[in-house]
Amino acid sequence: MRKNIVCMTLLALIAFAGCGSVSLFEKGNAARETDKIKARGYYEEACAKENHFEACHNAALLWQNGDGISAENTKAKELFKKACEGKFNESCLILADMWATGKGGVYKDTNSALKLYQETCERGMGKACRGIGQIYAKGDGSIAKDVKKAKEYFELACERDDMKTCVDLGETWSKKFDEEEGYNKVITFWGKACESGMLDICEKLADMIVSTKEKEEKVPLSKGYYEKACNGGSKEACYKLARAMVENVEGSDGEAQVYYQKACDADHAESCYYIGVYLSEAYGETLELDKLKEMHSFYDKSCQKGFEASCSSASSLKTTIDEQEEAIRKQEEAERLAEEEARKEAERQAAAEAERERLEREKAELEERLAEEEARKEAEREEREEQERMRREREEAEREAAEAAAAEKEEEEEEEEEEKVSKKKKAEPEEDEIDEDEEEEEEEEEEEEEPAPKKKKSNSKSKSKSKSKKKSAEEELDDLFDD
Repeated sequence: MRKNIVCMTLLALIAFAGCGSVSLFEKGNAARETDKIKARGYYEEACAKENHFEACHNAALLWQNGDGISAENTKAKELFKKACEGKFNESCLILADMWATGKGGVYKDTNSALKLYQETCERGMGKACRGIGQIYAKGDGSIAKDVKKAKEYFELACERDDMKTCVDLGETWSKKFDEEEGYNKVITFWGKACESGMLDICEKLADMIVSTKEKEEKVPLSKGYYEKACNGGSKEACYKLARAMVENVEGSDGEAQVYYQKACDADHAESCYYIGVYLSEAYGETLELDKLKEMHSFYDKSCQKGFEASCSSASSLKTTIDEQEEAIRKQEEAERLAEEEARKEAERQAAAEAERERLEREKAELEERLAEEEARKEAEREEREEQERMRREREEAEREAAEAAAAEKEEEEEEEEEEKVSKKKKAEPEEDEIDEDEEEEEEEEEEEEEPAPKKKKSNSKSKSKSKSKKKSAEEELDDLFDD
């Protein structure tokens, strides 16, 4: 950024410094388009102060006013004269033309004109040489007509790049174009004009060659001139070269298309038509749509540009193209419908498959849930059974514990009772026997009434009772022995 600023500053300084050094001639050029009087003043000042002869010439041009003798034209003449004395050839030529014609504010003076033309011609200005040739060609006053000198100066003018003279000389010699000398002269003069960029002369020279030379010579001799004009933008020259090639060189149809195409691109109707003809011959009875369209494009363009011969071909091709496009459109529509139906069928199948997969997935999920539910219920059932088993075992254990405790308590009570009875028997033996018999009867009755599960316990009780009975008998014996 800083570098850019520095550069811009330097450029501004240079431009500012240059403003002070602009010459009077440059100021005149700057003002010429907007203020001719101001420009003329700068030119005259440069002419007087600096002997700038181009400035003198430009000031003279701005002073000129018609052909009559007037103060403006007199001023112009003096400025032209000063520039010419400084060997500014353009001023010399204008001043010589003024004396030769008696126009531009001077009286006619052929001798002065001839002298000035000669000086300028010797400095290499072709137009001045042409002026000399014109004076000798006509003769005027004290100057006798001299055709030979006129031709010499005309040829010198052409040689020194006066293209107008080259064209005129070629035109003069074209009347003898069928003669070797005339042909060579035309080729020399018009060839030079053609090379200078006068494309119409290139085309004109090629036309003359094609119209006069033998068939085998037409294209080789004219092609270069036609090509120069064609490449310079002359569509007629492109077309003429193509026609010359097709008509005079066997097998050159393909090469000719290049020039037809250039002309057609520049809207040359006949060239477009001949491209269509070439394609029609090349493609034959084709029904390929792209080729038909290509041919039609050239015929149609030719017809649109006014070449009626191509209109019927364009119309016929258009009908064929429309029929093919309609058939293609129908085929594409049928294919589109088939593709659409196939797409819908694929979508239906995909939807059915998705639905089948969904149902299978839901079925699997349901079966899985049912299996889980069944497993859960089985687990709960087993858990309940286990709990029930444990409960029964616990109750059984509790019942057995309770029965054992009851039996133990009963045994204790029985033992206590037996002790009481024993003690009582000791005190009352007879009563004890009676009591024992009663007890045995009671025990038998109890055994009959006791439920089945307590049967085992009653046996134990009977054993204990028998033991107590036995013990009581011994006690009784003891008592008897004691007695």
